[in-house]
Amino acid sequence: MNRYDLVLLGLILEHERSGYDIITEIRDRELDRWAKISTSTIYNRLITLEKNECIVGHSERDGNRPERMVFNITEKGKELLRKEVLKHLTGFNDDPRTLGFAFLYGADNKELIRALEAHERRLVQEIENLEKMIAEEPRPTLYPEGPFLNCMSRDHILVELKYVRAAIGILRDPIRNKKLDGYFYINFGNRPFENFNQKPEIRSPQHGAY
Repeated sequence: MNRYDLVLLGLILEHERSGYDIITEIRDRELDRWAKISTSTIYNRLITLEKNECIVGHSERDGNRPERMVFNITEKGKELLRKEVLKHLTGFNDDPRTLGFAFLYGADNKELIRALEAHERRLVQEIENLEKMIAEEPRPTLYPEGPFLNCMSRDHILVELKYVRAAIGILRDPIRNKKLDGYFYINFGNRPFENFNQKPEIRSPQHGAY
C-alpha cells in the first residue's frame, strides 16, 4: 500500500491542484497528522506520479502571480487510485483503513461493496476463532473476562466489523451513496455538497514551486 499516492491522487481526482494547493489542503484538513505525509514527500511523489503518467501537469499563470504547475489525474492514475482505495479499506491498521474510507469516491461503488463484504466475512471468521480460544482458556485468568490479549483483539475486531457493515449500508443506499463524491464525505450528511467540489481560489505558491 502507498498512502502517499492514495492521498495525492484522491485530492487531484476531486479537482485539479498544484503542489501548493495540495499542501494547503492537507494542512487545512489536518490530514498530515494521521496520514503522516510531509511537504518534501508531496513534491517527490508528484514528480514520480507524473513520470509514471498517473498525473499530467500544465503551467498556469494568474495575472502577475508566479507561474505554477497544476496537475490533473489520468486514466492510469484513476486505476492506481482505485487499487489503493481497495487495499487501504481492508488494511491491518486503523490509519490505512481510515484513508480508504476517506477516499471512497476513488473506486466503483459495486467493487467497494464486494471488497467490504469479503472483509466482513474474514472478520466474522476471526471473531469466531478468538471466541473459541477465549472459551478454551483455563480459568481464572488475570483479566476477569478471559485471556486479556484475545479479548482485546476480539473487541477491536468487533468495532471494525460494526463500521464495515455501516459502510456497506451507506454504499448500498442510493440516496446516501450519491453524497460520497469527495474526500472525507462519509463523515458528513447535512452539508452543502454542491459547493465542495468548486475549484478553490488560486493561492500564490511560495518560491514559484509546483
